[in-house]
Amino acid sequence: MTVLQGNFHSSIMRLQGLAIARRVQKKGETVCLMKKIFRAIAAFARMETEGILDLIYPPAIKCICCGAVIDKSRTYSLCNNCMKGIRWIEAGDRTCIKCGKPLAGNDSRTICFSCREHPHVFSRAVTCAQYGALERDLIFNLKYKGRTYIAPILSEIMWDRLQSLEPGEQYQIFRGGVDVVVPVPLSRERLLERGFNQADLIGEGLARLMGADYNRDILVRTRHTAAMRSLTPDERRKNIRGAFRVDGNVTGLTVMVVDDIYTTGSTADAIASVLFEKGAARVIFCTFAGGADVVKS
Repeated sequence: MTVLQGNFHSSIMRLQGLAIARRVQKKGETVCLMKKIFRAIAAFARMETEGILDLIYPPAIKCICCGAVIDKSRTYSLCNNCMKGIRWIEAGDRTCIKCGKPLAGNDSRTICFSCREHPHVFSRAVTCAQYGALERDLIFNLKYKGRTYIAPILSEIMWDRLQSLEPGEQYQIFRGGVDVVVPVPLSRERLLERGFNQADLIGEGLARLMGADYNRDILVRTRHTAAMRSLTPDERRKNIRGAFRVDGNVTGLTVMVVDDIYTTGSTADAIASVLFEKGAARVIFCTFAGGADVVKS
């Protein structure tokens, strides 16, 4: 994706977000809505500034994580330091057979502590890297700096990860194939604030690489939820409960749900629950990064 294409696509997504604002006309929400619009305008201004800088220093020659100048041939547009520093999950690494997180080195069990403590609803999950400082910076650049050209690179990383799985693991995850790829949806308020849904951009690119059907409209966010980063696992589950619905026929389908980060699995479980209620056969969650296993007996 060229710089101009990326900026054009980003602008379209922001305009879609602003269009949503016009449909939010409930009484008593005018002041709150105006605040959100002003925040969206401020975010738009910040991203336009980033766009001007990208014209001067094209992203194709900058590391998508730290911004260092790189050669265009660098894998995933990452500099040598970031490529080495990102904690990739590679073929042969020990990962949880349920959520895909890297397992603690001194634990011989095949299921991580989190999955043992809180059995999950979804069928399987796959992630590409262990979440840390560099992974956080990369996702931050996409989500909060509006650098949407990073999304197709994350799609490529996720596709490479899926292809690198051991044959037995590939069978467990993909037996029968994937019928449709869907993104984790944002609330109207969050879409207005950010201007785009990063999971949508990543998911669309991943589906294209997989040759799978893509549908951004099957899952709908029914209400706005509090930010999850400061919540405990129990608070996360309560916060996200009932926040999604299914619009469309998923009976008998294997659905792959795409997001940027997997932490506790609360979002994945909430989505899997509504998909299974509507007759989905399997629900696979795929993300760029996931948290580390907790070392407990």
